[in-house]
Amino acid sequence: MGYPVNTIVDYWSNGELCLGIVVKDQTERIQVQGPTKQVAKVSLKQVVCDYGRCQTNNPLPTLVALQNEITEILEGIDTEFLWETLLETAPEVRTVDVQAAEYFGAEATLQQKSALARALMTDTLHFRFVNGSFGPNSREEYERLLEQKRQRAEKAALREKAKEWLAQVIAANADACKEKPLAVPPELESFVQQCTDYLMRGFNCPAVNLLAMAGSKLSPRELALSLLRKTARLPKDADEFLLANGIHAGFTMEVNEFADALKPYEGDGRRESLDGVESFSIDDKWTREIDDALSLTDNGDGTYVVGIHLSNPSSFVSKGDPLDQAAVDRPLSLYLPTTTVTMFPERLGCDLASLSQEQLRPAMSVLATLDDEGELVDWRIAATQLRVTHRLTYIQADEILEANADDSLTKALKTLLRLSRRRLAIREECGAVEFNRPELKIHVQDDEITVEREDQDTPSHSLVGEFMILANHLAAKYALRNDLPIIYRCQEMAYDDVRSVRPYDPVEFDLQVRKMKRTRLSTYPEAHAGLGLDLYTQISSPLRRYADMVIQRQLCAHLAGEPLPYTQTELFGILDNVDRTASANRALEREARNFWTLEYLRRKCQDTVLRAIVVRAEDRLVLAELQDYFVRGIILTRDRPEVGDTLDVRIQEVNPKLNRLVMELA
Repeated sequence: MGYPVNTIVDYWSNGELCLGIVVKDQTERIQVQGPTKQVAKVSLKQVVCDYGRCQTNNPLPTLVALQNEITEILEGIDTEFLWETLLETAPEVRTVDVQAAEYFGAEATLQQKSALARALMTDTLHFRFVNGSFGPNSREEYERLLEQKRQRAEKAALREKAKEWLAQVIAANADACKEKPLAVPPELESFVQQCTDYLMRGFNCPAVNLLAMAGSKLSPRELALSLLRKTARLPKDADEFLLANGIHAGFTMEVNEFADALKPYEGDGRRESLDGVESFSIDDKWTREIDDALSLTDNGDGTYVVGIHLSNPSSFVSKGDPLDQAAVDRPLSLYLPTTTVTMFPERLGCDLASLSQEQLRPAMSVLATLDDEGELVDWRIAATQLRVTHRLTYIQADEILEANADDSLTKALKTLLRLSRRRLAIREECGAVEFNRPELKIHVQDDEITVEREDQDTPSHSLVGEFMILANHLAAKYALRNDLPIIYRCQEMAYDDVRSVRPYDPVEFDLQVRKMKRTRLSTYPEAHAGLGLDLYTQISSPLRRYADMVIQRQLCAHLAGEPLPYTQTELFGILDNVDRTASANRALEREARNFWTLEYLRRKCQDTVLRAIVVRAEDRLVLAELQDYFVRGIILTRDRPEVGDTLDVRIQEVNPKLNRLVMELA
């Protein structure tokens, strides 16, 4: 057995010595209770001193008296003197008993022994603790620890100064700082640089903890942004929406070097050549990542081959390489009024893999044979190479469709438009619905805001959209037919009867959209009710959506007779990452678009009479959408307008940062 019940012991616990009384004795362990009445399980090896059995029923006074004696002895111990002595005579690790005999003499008391153990434990500069014993540190180790302690003290002092200065930054008036930026104390330049690295490059650092504990209502990123603004350290071209949301437009040096080393595509005899086929891309004028192009071949028998040609970045990007990993981290391109954050570096996404005009490019082509009524006669998917002959904007394509020209491009566009309308009618017969809400294309450059209405319901938009839907549908059919694991996009039937909204009406749009169930991603084939299709996936934007490239990889591998790069389990992981990022990106794009729309209204439309459509009228709340800007705000009025009424309004208050728009009747 160890120590009898009621024995007072001094024992090691969590790196310190504690006095307590044994309340239970076991073979290899004892249970000890200290002054706090908390019971500890203690190994016999942890006991330093045995003070014998307590002679009273209440051990607390005895424990207190012993502690006072030990403390009094402790105050007189000179550990540095002992260290100097031991360096010369006994530099090895020795037990507390031996060290006490060295310092106090052979007749050292238990209290002296307990006090010395406490002194040596706290003097980590001079002594090291090893399994209940102590040894003197070498002079070199002592100097190293002393310097380390000094550096820690300096860091602590600097941290306190940074906390005080950060409080001043938080309290400083932002407008006043525009006129006279806050000065950065020289000793806090490193702190400000850490804040910059955290915000601009995502580097984690000690400054993050200070920002998090600053007591501000702002998040650490928002606070770092405010600090750089108030000190005039924020780069002029910095995008505050990106920085506040932890998104970094640039790529690492490794990724950029890898992209720069890629060689241009020079042709591949294993691919089907479509080099001589007249083809064209249709995008908006700012698009640089050209994912898709179309072509049309008239078979002369009442059928047509519609070529839907998709960029094939997996020709340049291998699973797991630096470019692939970069796309995993940012699986969607992000489009903001101030900038575009591309999924791939420009060298790849805007050059080598983009279906640029007159450049030979690898592609994945969906070749669909349609009859004159738009019915699908036959189809196939092929690895191809082609040279896009025409680069069109949506505006140019619409102008061509309205013209009476007789050239091959005009004929192809008009035939494709007719076929696309038949394809849409076929889908609508199967329950498809169309919700095209106009949006503003907002661009901000050098603090100048340009606003253009983008109507998705134009002939060229409909033409392109319909054939991308067809390509995605046929890709899903190919995967199911060949038992290939892919990511499907699914949507269950609506809660109620739903109808398409054409032309756009905000009240009807809200009413119909609320009936729809959310789309979701799945690795199992299911119908997409909103599109009127029994199967659907997405491969049409591989330069902008990582999941599209992943599915292309699966299809390309099967076409080439190679092992599939992804298992179903791996696809689940990709699916989860893409889903979360897509939701965050949509929210950020929406927030940025609203911010700059409201900022445009603040600058340009304060005294202008605008038209607004009432979308909700409940009690005193009247919510309306500005007719030409598609943003919503409150109308202050004592009248009782009806939902759907169109009113003349003026802006009373607009605050982009708070996403607040208040209007009044004009």
